[in-house]
Amino acid sequence: MTTFLWVLCDDLTAFVPFAVLCFFPLKEYFRFPVKKTVRLTALVIFASNAADAGTQTYIYSVIDNPDKLYSVTNITFLAPVIVCFVWYIYAIKTIWQRKAFIFLFTLVVAMFTTSIANYIIQFLPDNEVHSVTYSNSQTVILSFIIDAVCVPLMYLFSKKLYMPVDKFIGKKEYLYMDIPMLILFVIYYFMFTFISFKTLSTDPSMTMLYFGLLIMVFILYAIIFRMCRLFGERQAANERYIQTQFQIDIRDEQYRRISDNIENVRRQRHDLRIHMTALYGFLTNGETNKAIEYLDQYLETTQTQKLVRYSTNHVVNVLVSHYADIAKKRETAFYVHIQIPDDLPIQDTDISVVIGNLLENAIDAVCELPPSERSIKVNMIYRGNMLAITVDNTFNGVVNQKDGVYLSTKSEHRGMGLSSIADIAGKYGSVEFRNDDKMFYSAVMLKADD
Repeated sequence: MTTFLWVLCDDLTAFVPFAVLCFFPLKEYFRFPVKKTVRLTALVIFASNAADAGTQTYIYSVIDNPDKLYSVTNITFLAPVIVCFVWYIYAIKTIWQRKAFIFLFTLVVAMFTTSIANYIIQFLPDNEVHSVTYSNSQTVILSFIIDAVCVPLMYLFSKKLYMPVDKFIGKKEYLYMDIPMLILFVIYYFMFTFISFKTLSTDPSMTMLYFGLLIMVFILYAIIFRMCRLFGERQAANERYIQTQFQIDIRDEQYRRISDNIENVRRQRHDLRIHMTALYGFLTNGETNKAIEYLDQYLETTQTQKLVRYSTNHVVNVLVSHYADIAKKRETAFYVHIQIPDDLPIQDTDISVVIGNLLENAIDAVCELPPSERSIKVNMIYRGNMLAITVDNTFNGVVNQKDGVYLSTKSEHRGMGLSSIADIAGKYGSVEFRNDDKMFYSAVMLKADD
């Protein structure tokens, strides 16, 4: 019974701290609430470790050879690891490549700390073979001390280096990192199983190789995470540049439309003088019928040149008018319903980015269809202190998603427009994208400042 308890304590010392390292980076992806996840994880760890402790206790009673006993117990120790891995895969809802990397990385860390404990114990006074072969107070206390030093360091490693760059790492990148980590685990597991630490402690070169490779792995991944962070920061800077350029384009479009309006007014004033002269000539010559006919032609011309006004809000009207013109040129049905005040308590630059990206994405999407199937519906309503913007457009049914997030279907794009919309929506409210076979629906809710 004593052997069973010490083996159980030794197993729990190895599993519990590293369960924290496994679950902490992915706490946003829990399948169940946090408290339930913690309780179920504790139950799985205790049950699997108790089964392992019972198995090892039986093995100790039937095997006398220390070297063989050392190898067999290390092999049986793999069983609770597999059980915990299966539970981990189920309890976390995210891509399997991410889950596999975190688990393998934590497993290598656990092997590293256990290796340190088993190596140090060889040099303790009055150490006997059973001190390594069997779990006892000496091994449990030493493992606890090593964990108390290493686990906080690995926690900081994960929090400071890995977690900030997780959002920049995709499925392929995770897979590339999974493969060497799996190979390393297999190599060190077999070394750990079939090479006694008593033998390792007598060969300094083997000791340096064993621990040196493990340390180099952590340094290598620290460099990889740092490179991912630099890449992500560069990508974010590029996205900010694109947003700024888009705002500049919108401003230029506003200036162009203002200039066009001024020029139209000047031309109309000049033309009006000519028309008045012509009418004056008809009337002075008594040609009333010709004057009426001339006026009819003039009024008909001015009605066909009437400008469409979608909104009294200048920024919104310029944007919607701009994309309505593009839609018309591309033979796209463009429906608009806007009920907003002249001034909105939301920054014009943010409104420009949201509306501009929504309509630009919609026009790009409908152009993949025949002209007869192209349709865009724009709705903007302001009620209370909420601005609701919806854009529904037909599309070819092809979507590109990563972890439930929509990305651009164009190979040269990375979905920056949708990301910009989500960032701004995060400041004021929420955003939702969804689709069926023929329609793509975008809905943005922006809460104005009180």
